[in-house]
Amino acid sequence: MSTIEFCDVTLTYDVRPILDNLSLVIGDGEFLVLVGPSGSGKTTALRIVAGLLAPTAGQVLVGGRDVTRVAPADRDLAMVFQSYALYPHMTVRRNMEFGLKLAGVDRRERDSRVAAAAETLGLTELLDRRPRALSGGQRQRVAMGRALVRQPRAFLMDEPLSNLDAKLRVRVRAEIARIQRSLGTTTLYVTHDQTEAMTMADRVAVLHDGRLQQVGTPDDLFNRPANVFVAAFIGSPPANLVPGRLVSEDHAVALRVGDQTLVLPVDVAAGLTPSAGTEVIVGVRPHDVQIEPPPGPALILDVDVGLVERLGTETLAHGEMVTGALTGSAARAAIALAAGDDELTGREPGQEAGDESGRAPGGRPGTSRFTAALSPRTDVTAAGRLRLYVAADRLHLFDADTGATLRPAPAALAAA
Repeated sequence: MSTIEFCDVTLTYDVRPILDNLSLVIGDGEFLVLVGPSGSGKTTALRIVAGLLAPTAGQVLVGGRDVTRVAPADRDLAMVFQSYALYPHMTVRRNMEFGLKLAGVDRRERDSRVAAAAETLGLTELLDRRPRALSGGQRQRVAMGRALVRQPRAFLMDEPLSNLDAKLRVRVRAEIARIQRSLGTTTLYVTHDQTEAMTMADRVAVLHDGRLQQVGTPDDLFNRPANVFVAAFIGSPPANLVPGRLVSEDHAVALRVGDQTLVLPVDVAAGLTPSAGTEVIVGVRPHDVQIEPPPGPALILDVDVGLVERLGTETLAHGEMVTGALTGSAARAAIALAAGDDELTGREPGQEAGDESGRAPGGRPGTSRFTAALSPRTDVTAAGRLRLYVAADRLHLFDADTGATLRPAPAALAAA
């Protein structure tokens, strides 16, 4: 069994937590991706597993064995680095077998493992070349091959695709996912690229400021985000976040955004108990927007389009909509946290959170920026107004103070 477990792992520098009580289990044979923005603690977590950093508190288990204080060489793990870390004076063959040679593996076994790994990775014809004669993708495969021949309990991969161009990155990420599934080796993979995470992982763990925000399948994170940060970070384009209010109307729960009010269906309103004028953050995925009214209840949004991007497969319409001002500083801070960009809060550079004078996340007071992903055949122009519809069951509602989702998980609803 090759599980990896973080048990309340904490690492602090000058009393500041870089990792804050991280508890996470990577199952035997699972491909788990740690994703988050720069400074989220994802590489720190990987280095703690590798033994390159020691946690301030907590334990790391590999295969049920406590390796927290075990030397890196004795953990039976193989790491693939962002920089490849190949020896430039050695051939591909010698790079791949070097670790085995140091470990005292005999020549026949070394040759057998290198040949098998080279065939798996498509490197057989390149074994006698040196790194300078290889492309970026080939070098990355050599780095993987060096880890592969070790036959470790688990692979640790630290942003291995960061140095590749966009086209090559797509191809190599597919190769890595294919190889991992064919081998069934437990893999912990770190990236800041949410597209990599969504396309490669069995499960994704989202980190922010050293704290685990959510862990689940790519579908879970996209369709059932636990908070505003996950909603904004996962997905491309990211989710729109606009201020709204929950109100009671005719003994039902209604959502008010700008001058539009939508009475929420019973299944959507389940678990919501608004007091008068409860402030919420409304999340809308750009691909959940429609230009024709859906068959059921829908929120109507009027967007003043400022920019149109025609990508061939879809058209992105970027604009602003009137949503009203956010009154609570906590709500503004929650959106700022999710966006990770002062511009999205209407805040001036250096201005503190909560000091935006009621400004919503847009370029003008009382407005919010909004992006819609539309069919490439949609007739839309910049400087025009676009009426959009979002089905009620595709709305994401978050607490304005904590940023946490207000929609309980389906299992919780079934048990209620």
